[in-house]
Amino acid sequence: MRNNFFKSLALACLAISTFSLVGCDSGTKESATADPHAGHDHETSHDDHPAHGPFGGHIFDLDTPDHQVEWKKYKDNDMIRMYILDGKGEEATPVKVDSFTVTPKIGKDEASFELEPEDADENGATAIYALDDKELSIAIPLGVVIEIKVGDKTLKGEIKAHKPLDH
Repeated sequence: MRNNFFKSLALACLAISTFSLVGCDSGTKESATADPHAGHDHETSHDDHPAHGPFGGHIFDLDTPDHQVEWKKYKDNDMIRMYILDGKGEEATPVKVDSFTVTPKIGKDEASFELEPEDADENGATAIYALDDKELSIAIPLGVVIEIKVGDKTLKGEIKAHKPLDH
């Protein structure tokens, strides 16, 4: 009888060990290494988690159906890149821009930042505008207004205040 007790105890310990190592399937396919965005609907933006674009950044709308903009902050520096995308937010769309201005919504001086074109073609058109600036990288999570001047048009957008993104 004592021998059966120890066998049962050993079997129970083995079962507990196995379940703690393997885990229990609760009906979802998520794990510690699963995509942290699984289950998010990226067709719509969340105030604290905007939709992701083709360059791994976060999309915001402009006041035109022809374009959206994706912005990206890099963890190891203060570089901010903004990509002009098509109206669906799927592909980069080169545009000759007269000015690409980012203005913080919070602050005493409300100093604006001018993003510079990257990899412009011979006509000056590019989809990528960037600036390496610590103050800009701090301002974006607090909310900024974007103005892109293209000829006689001014396209406007906004990055709303949000929790800092760590991905």
